[in-house]
Amino acid sequence: MLRSMLTPLILSIVVAFDAFSVCLGIGLRPLRLKKIATIGLWIGFFHMLIPLLGILIGSILIDRITHLAELLSGLLLFGIGAYFVFQTFAEQIRQAPPRTLTIPAIIMLALSVSIDSFPVGISLGMSGFQTTLAIALFGSVSMCAAWTSLLIAKKVQRNIDRSLTWISGAILCLIGLKIIFYS
Repeated sequence: MLRSMLTPLILSIVVAFDAFSVCLGIGLRPLRLKKIATIGLWIGFFHMLIPLLGILIGSILIDRITHLAELLSGLLLFGIGAYFVFQTFAEQIRQAPPRTLTIPAIIMLALSVSIDSFPVGISLGMSGFQTTLAIALFGSVSMCAAWTSLLIAKKVQRNIDRSLTWISGAILCLIGLKIIFYS
């Protein structure tokens, strides 16, 4: 059972890194605790919804391409990870978040930091992971990561401009290689 929980837990931490790093920057502005709670809830919601859609599509694909599922799953995770790494080091200027964080702005923020979990969800659906566990972990870990980074930044209130996306990309690459070579 521990083994079946470990990979979704690691993946949920990995996809939460993006939300964590983005929320560090957002938390540098003065935010009320109610706004912090709202941001975390929306990020958690989309980190459950987007991978769920990916898992559903991945499970449909598995019926059609059973013999290639593990290879495709590993390649997909590796590709996403490599993209994260290259994207992080290619960034020239990070765009500043909107001045006022209205609910539509928060929803767009949550959707933008959650969209990269869609292909991870496809990969999980093709690999046959426990959907309920994976989705619950994705949402709760991302929500807690967002809250943690917003609260840290609220306390620190200084410029933190390092993106942690490359770390999540490297971890995704390693998990992809594990699936490709050790499944």
